[in-house]
Amino acid sequence: MKRGYMWALAALILLGLGGGVTWYRSADRDARLTPTGKLEKRDVEKRAPGQPKPYHGDLPSVAWINVRDAILDQVVKGLDFPWAFEFVAPDELLITEFGGAMKLYNLTRGELRNVEGLPDIPSGVGQVGLMDVALHPRFADNGLIYFSHAVLSRKDAKKRATAVSRAVLEGDRLRDVQQIFVATPFGGSPSNFGGALEFDDAGYLYIGTGDRSRQKQAQLVDTLTGKIIRLTADGEVPSDNPFVGDPEVDDRIYALGVRNPQGLVFDAVSGLLYETEHGPMGGDEVNIIRRGANYGWPTITYGANYSTQRIGSGTRAPGMEQPLFYYLPSIAVSPLTIYRGDMFPEWEGDLLVGALKGAHVNKLDLVDGVIKSEQRILAELKGRVRDVKVAADGSIYILVQNGGRIHRLYRDPDNAALERPKVRNGAAVYKLVCASCHSAGLELVPQLSRPGDWPDRVAKGKAVLYQHTIEGFGDMPPRGLCENCTDEELRGAVDYMLRQLQ
Repeated sequence: MKRGYMWALAALILLGLGGGVTWYRSADRDARLTPTGKLEKRDVEKRAPGQPKPYHGDLPSVAWINVRDAILDQVVKGLDFPWAFEFVAPDELLITEFGGAMKLYNLTRGELRNVEGLPDIPSGVGQVGLMDVALHPRFADNGLIYFSHAVLSRKDAKKRATAVSRAVLEGDRLRDVQQIFVATPFGGSPSNFGGALEFDDAGYLYIGTGDRSRQKQAQLVDTLTGKIIRLTADGEVPSDNPFVGDPEVDDRIYALGVRNPQGLVFDAVSGLLYETEHGPMGGDEVNIIRRGANYGWPTITYGANYSTQRIGSGTRAPGMEQPLFYYLPSIAVSPLTIYRGDMFPEWEGDLLVGALKGAHVNKLDLVDGVIKSEQRILAELKGRVRDVKVAADGSIYILVQNGGRIHRLYRDPDNAALERPKVRNGAAVYKLVCASCHSAGLELVPQLSRPGDWPDRVAKGKAVLYQHTIEGFGDMPPRGLCENCTDEELRGAVDYMLRQLQ
């Protein structure tokens, strides 16, 4: 064996790649290399009591909280800045796009279709556009959908407000479109529209309206901004709304003092309505919305102005509600859901909160009305989480704005996430296996940092290089002594090296 490769083999052993104590994440995950280079099976029973098998899946953030058999698949792509979605059938999603379009996606056929018949919706500036969508509780019978959106003032086209319209979804078209609510007064700000929608089990519609960047309006009871609104499905005022009969209060108001509601979800099990809202700089909140309650904005808040100046009088005041949970710093919350399903029974009753800036799903462990812990999961999505829904089978669908995609989180019935090795990319395999030879400065071994060492080798073509790497060539041992590297991974290492030489 030439001196260069003898030194390289010694380097492999020193790096732990050929040592007698290295356990491999691979198809031979219970195997090791002995000091002589022989692959031997590990006695599984020698694993320490309670020590789990190695995790080879792609979701370490979920495995960290002991869900080790979860799979995350992308099921929808190609959306244009999506905002919200609902299941209109077990295999069909109704999706809103912020620019003013609505889409239907069939999960079985992989078919994306435009929904026709939407009204003109202003967009293109700030937070102005099409927002949330909700289904009438008897959607299967009447086909009614509700959607929130910005609307222009008829008196001043530079002013806008949050509106809610409803329509019948018939095939790929809306008919009988009717605007049933406008959160007056109109304002010139392009931000803080809110727009969260939800029905309760009695068929009442709840609407979260933003303060439209006019903070004090959230505490004014004759305006509809910065409020939680409660209406009948026809847009009328329920007779049992908390302020009915009070001439000084708009009787559509159910609760007040919210800043910019992003999500509403009603839990039929507990009968509670949960809300998420954006704080200013810090102070995003999760609230339980109660009849006639005041949530304090802007009198109390855990956030500050973007100038870092204090807002209001502090974090507490008599007659004003405390959040169930708040975030410092903000994660830029998006809509939330409460997990009710069979697929992840260990999460039953927990809140799942989307995070835009935080780029994850925030799991809040809710026990007897108290948040016991917070876990930040699914950062593997690598994007702004805009909506989260639980499907009928208990799987979880997550809408990600950047890339215009929807993913499905589900349990792998065959536990493949535990059993299969994760395919390592070419750069990783090179660093683990090849770098100890080709980036070690050895005189008799071609170095990746010396392009002049490679022309004759590169001229042989990829197929030959792949073969030499897998089968060995001259003094280079087969597979670089990496018995647990797959052929695909070794070819990836060759591809990586060729790219570096370009």
